[in-house]
Amino acid sequence: MAYLKAEELRPGMRLKSDFINEGGTLFLAEGTTLTSNMIERIKDLNIPYLSIVTDTDVKERPSRNKTAYAVKTEQFLKVYNESNKVIKELFDSVQSGRMLNLDGIRETVSVFIDLINDDENIVPKLQQIHITDEYTYYHSINVSLLAILMGKWLKMPEKDLRKLGYTGVFHDIGKCRVPPEILNKPDNLDEREWNIMKQHPIYGYNILKKNNILSNDVLMGALMHHEREDGSGYPLGLKGEKIHTYGKIVAVADIFDAMMSDRVYRKKRPPFKVAEYISDRSFDSLDPYISRVFLQGISRFFVGNIVRLSDGRIGKVIYIYPQQPTKPVVLAGGEFLDFSKESDITIVEIIG
Repeated sequence: MAYLKAEELRPGMRLKSDFINEGGTLFLAEGTTLTSNMIERIKDLNIPYLSIVTDTDVKERPSRNKTAYAVKTEQFLKVYNESNKVIKELFDSVQSGRMLNLDGIRETVSVFIDLINDDENIVPKLQQIHITDEYTYYHSINVSLLAILMGKWLKMPEKDLRKLGYTGVFHDIGKCRVPPEILNKPDNLDEREWNIMKQHPIYGYNILKKNNILSNDVLMGALMHHEREDGSGYPLGLKGEKIHTYGKIVAVADIFDAMMSDRVYRKKRPPFKVAEYISDRSFDSLDPYISRVFLQGISRFFVGNIVRLSDGRIGKVIYIYPQQPTKPVVLAGGEFLDFSKESDITIVEIIG
């Protein structure tokens, strides 16, 4: 074990023991693998030292003694990084005009399904990954995982989970046909650029149709993931029952991950603000049943999470109202904050 100053911490280091903040709240658990974001939070809190696992500790302490959560997190991150290579190769093949090879994607989606069947608690793990470069690749992985997870919560059979996984992977494949200067523009798109961007679902559908190796359900899901219940979506302006179920599921997953991610033109949104956004849209543009199942599902993962509040305090989510999953109860500095009533303070981010 080594005691290191905040300035000496590096991403990938693991905590030797739990860290309890001055308010008596668990801030980071034993076995947590530090990310760049966590290290910045540690620096903000002026924490003098943290106990870090050393090579000697690893030799002396068998891996079976790691916390179950730490082991699952390591497994998840390994799968995640390997999947990114497969997705990048897929997009590169499309950009080069080659025919799609599904072998790697079939294996990747199978691993995703096994991962979720073994441990549904992927949402907090996704929040430990902070990527701004190569966003499209990571976003495709996240949407695929979230779509499979939602399909499981909707009690869909495994054949649908597999096709949902494919839809998530391929939902933005049409962006390969969008000019890079539009796709990566750091400012708002003008009308001409936005009209081009709105064609990416059609581009994607045509790419998948040309390759003729995926089911029509996957093609329809990719084509319709920006359609909305009230007809306000694109590219076809479809409404309600005319939108494929896969498109409705991927729409929610797409919004959740996009708003929870840092982009070149905006910062990520706080998790409960994203949940509120989806809840509000479930009354007009998003499928109300799918949205409700999703919000109730992810709310289970927020209990026990360590959060930073807008007033600078660190707290722990201790309860989620079943009918108000976006309004938790947080314990911070010995005070219970009920966000179904609290209005002045907000949850800024989940940090552990």
